[in-house]
Amino acid sequence: MNPIAEITGHKEIIVCAGAGGVGKTTTAAAIAVRAAAGGKKTVVVTIDPARRLASSLGLKELSNEPTQVSKRKFAAAGLDLKGELHALMLDTKSTFDEVVLRYAPTEQQARRIIANRFYRNISGTLSGTQEYMAMEKLYELHAGGAYDLIVIDTPPTRNALDFLDAPRRLTDFLESRVLRWFLLPYVKAGGGFMRFANVAAVAFLRVVKRIVGGSVLDDTAEFFANLDGMYDGFKARARDVAALLQSETASFVVITSPAEESVLEATYFASRLNEAHLAFGALVVNRVHPRFGDGSGATPRQQARLAQGDEAARRLAQLLDNEASFMRIVRLEEKNLKALARKVPRHRWVHVPYLEREAVDLDGLAVIAAHLFA
Repeated sequence: MNPIAEITGHKEIIVCAGAGGVGKTTTAAAIAVRAAAGGKKTVVVTIDPARRLASSLGLKELSNEPTQVSKRKFAAAGLDLKGELHALMLDTKSTFDEVVLRYAPTEQQARRIIANRFYRNISGTLSGTQEYMAMEKLYELHAGGAYDLIVIDTPPTRNALDFLDAPRRLTDFLESRVLRWFLLPYVKAGGGFMRFANVAAVAFLRVVKRIVGGSVLDDTAEFFANLDGMYDGFKARARDVAALLQSETASFVVITSPAEESVLEATYFASRLNEAHLAFGALVVNRVHPRFGDGSGATPRQQARLAQGDEAARRLAQLLDNEASFMRIVRLEEKNLKALARKVPRHRWVHVPYLEREAVDLDGLAVIAAHLFA
């Protein structure tokens, strides 16, 4: 059975992962389109700020809440929609605000954090924040129980499993004992320095205050002071999402191109998924040049003879030269993919050929889906 069709039929969560620029967003959208057309109530979540998902689904824009794609748009693309398709684009800042409101002991404490200038600066930019909030949104959608299938397009990454590792790094930063040790005297003194205790910290803070200014230090100290009582909630949700992704309800689809760098990334990613006990569903090899025949072409002597012949012979020589160049690309791609074959069984592979145009609308996504589910 086609591996994409198999996991779409039996899983509740499909995570599309891989390096940047290999077609993750398009693949996620195409899987969601086919699942919705087949009768599932589906939502696709993108992290892509370029808004390609919105335009390809015929929507002006996406927000942090699901937007439904109309049946009329499917019909215009020649697709029969038996289920529902919803889409959203992760808003990291808004999702972080929701997390703060959920885990803060009181609403007043939550409002103080959200209004804090240090928080406003880091809530959308701190390393690991986007990945943590993507997991938060995934968990929220699944816990709500409104959808048969959730397809998530993970942030582009050059490091395998950043999607899972980054939330831990974020919570480690927020709970950093060293950082809190330095800020403790500043917090307890209400913006002033304690006369005793943590002498090194006081000296450090004097230097920092001269560099960044007192107001910045005030905001930072206030932010960490207001986080008290919330760390357990952050860490518990990260553990819950990790358990969800390791469960029978979820499956990962790794997307790669035949380029050497992308293949190396996908090979490492596949091995890490196995080590982390995460279900590997399928490998999508995107933008593959097809092989026509054995590519033997003409010998150099035959090629030279044709090049010196009449016009028809010269044109044939040009065609054969073009074929030779094309086959060099094909053989290079096949060589690059051999390493993947040792890590991922071929029956889990799906090939999508190099198409004439990108999937910029529902028609294009339908074409991609036809190859994914072939």
